[in-house]
Amino acid sequence: MTATVVDVRPAEAADAAQLLALLMQLATESNTFTVDDGLGELSEADERQQIEQITRTTTNTIFVAALGEQLIGIGTVQATDALIKQQGEVGVAVLKQYWGAGLGTALVEEVMTWFRDFSTLKQLTLTVQTRNHRAVKLYRRLGFKQVLPTPYEVVDPTGKKVLAVDMTLAL
Repeated sequence: MTATVVDVRPAEAADAAQLLALLMQLATESNTFTVDDGLGELSEADERQQIEQITRTTTNTIFVAALGEQLIGIGTVQATDALIKQQGEVGVAVLKQYWGAGLGTALVEEVMTWFRDFSTLKQLTLTVQTRNHRAVKLYRRLGFKQVLPTPYEVVDPTGKKVLAVDMTLAL
């Protein structure tokens, strides 16, 4: 029997290998999503350890969207200031074959629930490319506010200059 229900849940150490594979695939499927340069050098044991450390904090989190045993999406928050830890940067990505199915919304909503109910952060931030119309619309609908009135240039993973905006959500 094939799984048809997607479960959005916190990442677990046992997800390490699949999470690494998901991130590598996401990096090839979208030019609006970037991963850390050292991702390819990360071992499963390293990723397992990172997941365990992240799940013990109130300033960082990882949620995954799972279809049966397969990870198909990710939502993260990473504290942006090591000293104060009042602001966390949001990252969300879903495998291309599942775009438009509401998984981005589900992941962002789960991140927002964590932020309100469990986190010690005071604000969520994100940078979104303006050409990613679905994402911009989603973030606005969920209460994120654009920081500056005009977009600015960023370089996408292919090296192309594109416009982006910063958005925030405060408690």
